[in-house]
Amino acid sequence: MSSENALGTTAPISFPGIVSGIDYNAIISKLTELSLAPTTLLNAQIATLNNANSELIKINNLLSSVQNALGNLSNPNLFSTYQGNSANSSALTATGIPGVTATPGLYTIDSVKAATNTSILSSTSAGHSITDKLTTGTYAGDASDTVPLAFSYARVVPSNGASGSGSVTVDGVSISYNVDSQSLDSILNNITAQVDSKADAGFLATLVNGVVDFTSSDQQISLGSNQDQGNLLSVLQLSNAQLINSGGSGSITGTANVGGINPDADFNSTQGAGFVTPVTPGTFTINGVKFSVSTSQNLSDILNEINSSTAGVTAVFNSVTGQIQLTNANSGPQSIVLGAGGDTSNFLAASGLTAASGAKTTVGQQSAVTVQNPDGTSSTYYNNSNTVTNALPGLSLSINGNTTSAFTLDVTQNTTLLVSTLQAFVSTYNAAVNEINTATAPPIVLAIQPGTNATAQAVPGGVLWGNSDVQSIVGEFEDIVGGFLGTDSSYNSLAQAGLLLSSTFTTVQATSIDQQGGPNSSPVQNQTVEGADGTLAPLNVTAFLHAYASNPNAVQNLIVGASSLTNQLGQYLATVTGSPTLLNAGPVGNVPPVSLIQNFESGNTDTISNLEQQVSQITDEANQQATSLRQGFVASESAIAGLQAEQQELASVFGFSTTSSSSGSGT
Repeated sequence: MSSENALGTTAPISFPGIVSGIDYNAIISKLTELSLAPTTLLNAQIATLNNANSELIKINNLLSSVQNALGNLSNPNLFSTYQGNSANSSALTATGIPGVTATPGLYTIDSVKAATNTSILSSTSAGHSITDKLTTGTYAGDASDTVPLAFSYARVVPSNGASGSGSVTVDGVSISYNVDSQSLDSILNNITAQVDSKADAGFLATLVNGVVDFTSSDQQISLGSNQDQGNLLSVLQLSNAQLINSGGSGSITGTANVGGINPDADFNSTQGAGFVTPVTPGTFTINGVKFSVSTSQNLSDILNEINSSTAGVTAVFNSVTGQIQLTNANSGPQSIVLGAGGDTSNFLAASGLTAASGAKTTVGQQSAVTVQNPDGTSSTYYNNSNTVTNALPGLSLSINGNTTSAFTLDVTQNTTLLVSTLQAFVSTYNAAVNEINTATAPPIVLAIQPGTNATAQAVPGGVLWGNSDVQSIVGEFEDIVGGFLGTDSSYNSLAQAGLLLSSTFTTVQATSIDQQGGPNSSPVQNQTVEGADGTLAPLNVTAFLHAYASNPNAVQNLIVGASSLTNQLGQYLATVTGSPTLLNAGPVGNVPPVSLIQNFESGNTDTISNLEQQVSQITDEANQQATSLRQGFVASESAIAGLQAEQQELASVFGFSTTSSSSGSGT
């Protein structure tokens, strides 16, 4: 569409009428303005139609959302979902299996046993004791407890200052030590001597079979303080040990041998990371998955690789016992297969995980649920996992613990999802109806009483006011949702199941203006009136659940089925939106070549195109008129200038004065 105004063709700098004295640009501008006047109304009509189309698109989208809500309501799982309320949820919980019918009632569960996982616990002899003789390094041949602690078979690496110094507080006495120069025996002897002489004459720190023991016969023992430096208590396995103080004595024993496998030391370290049998490089296999080992790795590296693999086991190192445990990811009596032909690393044997090296395998157990039958007998149901689905039809039982004490399981129909889906439909449905009502609302104009000085006020109508076909959508909705549905005479309307059309609604009404017409006048206001506007009242959940409990099949037929809400409303909406309503059983509705909404949009679009052509034509004609006028004025100016030049030439020849004709008033 051409929208160029004739004035737009004027040069940026113009000096019209210099010769004639006529401001022809002003004349052209006024004439052009008069010529373009009809386009103002035409453009207003175009804007109105564009707004109408935007509103039609919005309504169509809202109606499509209603179709989606109907699709959700047609899901048969809404009507076949059950739940179980367990009297012992710490042992067992129950949820409904979607789409599978259960039998409501009170069931007795006699006993529950949770499934366990197969595990392998490594041998305690895989790691060196703190008293073993060192086999390599500067102190080879010496007992580990007699060499500097930093070079011993200590499972936990001493982490002290750069010089190896640290301190520990026992019974209020701070004792300094140096792991780079003092052995474990030396440190324990020093602790005994200092505590004995300064605070507790009955104190004794000893190493028995590789395990540290602190005892006091004179007073209770206290360990550690904020001023301690280093990790000696962790190295001695005392950080997590139980301190026993009773009366005037005390004792604490390390949780495990001070020595053993060091998970953070490389396999090629001086002490071989504490393994009795040094780990060799190569590959090993767990459940068919191969792992590579290099001597620059440590045990933590290997365990991390196992846990991130597809071997299906969890591998952990117990820092208290110094053992490795492999646990099957799946519960039940499933095996953990260690090793395979072609393995070249001795990691499994060196770690004490093989049967030959002393590992202990605990086979996983199946879960078991024992349910009382109606005849008084009992039946037990087993599963490798802790989820049992074959004990009570329609229910999935989750085993959470073990019990041999009987408890009840109350099985009922689960209506939570059904109710929430119905409420979602009501919300979506009302949004569409309210939008249509607003878009088609009539204008309200207030007549001012004679003799008042009030300003007339009005509420404009909706952008689709006067479109009776769009307004009729709400009437069709009312007929369907408020009419007869279903196939059972006992429940043949949604109203009987707690879903009713609204009986009141809010509208804008005109009111009288006070005689003064002051600032507090309210010529229009919202008022609640009796009647239906096509919207639905909030679902009466109590009434719905009562109806559903009384006759679930009849209520279900109101919502899904041949004569149901989803089918009838879905079919009608297909003609309005131009898209079929997709229900669970398949699409419904005959889609016309041009839907109701599309028909109005197309009509508006055609009208807009016609109006734009008219605006373009008027604008083009105005431009042509302005151009023609400008050309005429310019030609006149040129002619006048020529005549004036001739007059001046004649005057100069015959001696006439040209003063009277030089004013530019013409010939």
